[in-house]
Amino acid sequence: MRQYPKEEPAFRLGRIRAMMDQRGLDVMVFYSCQWKIEVIHYVANFRILGEDACMVLPRKGEPTLFISQLWDEERARRESWVEDIQVYSGDLTKQAGRLAAASGATVGVVGAEHMSSQKHAALMQELRGKTVTNEYAALDELAKVKTPWEVEVMRECAKLADRAYEAEMAALRVGVSEFELIAELEYAMKCGGADENFQMIGMGKNLPSMNRAKENYLNMGDFVLTEITPIIGSITYATQLCRTVKMGPATQLEREKHALLREALEYALSKTRAGVRAKDIAVWQNEVIGAAGYEKFCHPPYMRSRGHNFGLGLIDLGETNEEILHENTVLVVHPNQMIPEIGYLVCGLTVRITEDGVERLSDLSTEMFEA
Repeated sequence: MRQYPKEEPAFRLGRIRAMMDQRGLDVMVFYSCQWKIEVIHYVANFRILGEDACMVLPRKGEPTLFISQLWDEERARRESWVEDIQVYSGDLTKQAGRLAAASGATVGVVGAEHMSSQKHAALMQELRGKTVTNEYAALDELAKVKTPWEVEVMRECAKLADRAYEAEMAALRVGVSEFELIAELEYAMKCGGADENFQMIGMGKNLPSMNRAKENYLNMGDFVLTEITPIIGSITYATQLCRTVKMGPATQLEREKHALLREALEYALSKTRAGVRAKDIAVWQNEVIGAAGYEKFCHPPYMRSRGHNFGLGLIDLGETNEEILHENTVLVVHPNQMIPEIGYLVCGLTVRITEDGVERLSDLSTEMFEA
């Protein structure tokens, strides 16, 4: 786990408490399970390996982190900025509910939908007589604007994606399998400090899309499409790099069509800054691609989104999303596109929104590589 600066806990929890003031909450209960770890990671800087964890945050006073495995206590104390850490293997939510009930009359809960029915019932039994609200949306909104430290983590994550792409290029050869390429990507990122990677890949001619890896081998003349998504900590701190590679020389038509995606990307990024709407970034990309004769293919079922981010603070760059983007929002922008003449092509990178433009978190060219 990356060491956080000393001011981060007060800064992060201070923002949450300001939100609690606005929403009239006396105390909040945050919950994560093993397969959905981002809530506790965000509020406690703790990456769950055990069954689950729960944190209670009063509007005034110090937070308490409840974890479910005794064997994980040492790591929790090493990683988390929460000092009061307690282990309850069987009744974690009951204990958290009891503490929250003693902290006030209005209780906000985040993560209830990921509790088992028994754990949710135990929590609500302790909170009987209290006003309880689901505050996932409020926390999600808060997480859309990254703190300075979060931005640094995501810059580091983006560099891992660059490193992985370079490892992929070095491993390209006729006969290599999708599994082998992903192994090289994973190795490069894990050596650099990534915790996980969500990987999409496609190899072949006239590809309809990318998918998870399968038993498929590279031939001369094939395209290699990769969507590299390293994760540091939790998926909230994932970045993404989308690239197209041609095994062998590309045709003039292939170069022209990939250049169209790059033009759409550059046009959208040139107009993006704090204050634009999420839909604007999608519309700007579609304007360029649609003007080239592919307006039909700028919409489902041929493509889904012109960009997004991950985990808490999720934003989708779709043509109906009126959401205003703020400084220090981090997004991947990708005009990935079906081109009927040659198949699916990809091009994209992660950016940070600033007051007067964007910061590109990747140092690599967006050009189509010819191996």
